[in-house]
Amino acid sequence: MRTETSQDDEPYLHVPRGDRSGDKDGDTIHTGTTTETGTDANSTMDPDPPTTSTAHATNGSANAATPGTDEVLPGLPRLNYNLWHYKTKLLIITSLLVIESSLLPIALYYGLSQTSLRSGIIFAIITSFFGIVTGIEFGLRSLKLIKVADTYRPLQKGSESRRWKFDFTHMTLSFGYTVMTAILVGASIPHPPLVRPLAIPVSLFLIQMGIQLLWSGWMSATKRPAPFKISSVEKGETTPPLVFTIVEDIVAVDGGAGKDYRRNLLARYRASPRFRKMIAQQNWFWAVGALVDGVGTMVVIWTVSEPVAYGVGEFFFFFCPPFPSLSERKEMMANFKSQAGEAPWCLS
Repeated sequence: MRTETSQDDEPYLHVPRGDRSGDKDGDTIHTGTTTETGTDANSTMDPDPPTTSTAHATNGSANAATPGTDEVLPGLPRLNYNLWHYKTKLLIITSLLVIESSLLPIALYYGLSQTSLRSGIIFAIITSFFGIVTGIEFGLRSLKLIKVADTYRPLQKGSESRRWKFDFTHMTLSFGYTVMTAILVGASIPHPPLVRPLAIPVSLFLIQMGIQLLWSGWMSATKRPAPFKISSVEKGETTPPLVFTIVEDIVAVDGGAGKDYRRNLLARYRASPRFRKMIAQQNWFWAVGALVDGVGTMVVIWTVSEPVAYGVGEFFFFFCPPFPSLSERKEMMANFKSQAGEAPWCLS
């Protein structure tokens, strides 16, 4: 079997023998040293490899060996989280966000423009709906992060737990929401309202995220130390791509997976060069896509007529450029799953 090693790999995970799925609650995790494929780096190949039936027996009944002895678990560190268990909630929240941020403003703007209402009243109605879904979600994740019980906050060094320690995604969203709200309120005050500025908040948010993704991707590629704490990554450690941080924070807080997911995801990132490569590729994809979409939309908004500009600004973010293509991303995920034995993000 071909194995893949890396000089900066972190120690692999060991689990108690008995249940080798590694997905059951109560597994004890220890540190050991293995290659990415989960085999012992110092082991020698069996000169007489087992047949298929023998191999199945080895992976099946032979797994239930003497309890209490530790052995290496094949595959990567388990995340113990399955996204499909929350697909209904994810679908509902995503649909509400799309309606609030795009479909509802477009419907109200073009629908109410056909009435006798003043443009100021129209935009006052539209702006009043901004932040209902996002505000509730933001408020809920704020409550989770400031609760006395340290269940969702980023990992800390030692036993110290700071109650008001928000994660990096929360601070990113706070800045973006503040800028978007200021623009919507400020551009709605004049008479008539400033239509073009009212159409740019989504594009500005995409540009903000694209710049942050580019910065974190460059910092990670050049192995530069983090200038400050980035969620569970301490100051001075190698800066992770922002995609990694967003996944960690969203699943841990909004998905309810808690600190265990943060710990397991960080262990997987440190253990697998292939996983780190996939994260980096996804980071560049979203960085380039967000910037091209945001800047392109901004250019269109300021070059077409105001009625068209508003519709473009509220809807164009759906057309994020496919860098890489969807087929390439699916192939990337499939390759990771076939080589690692499981899906990259969320495992049961």
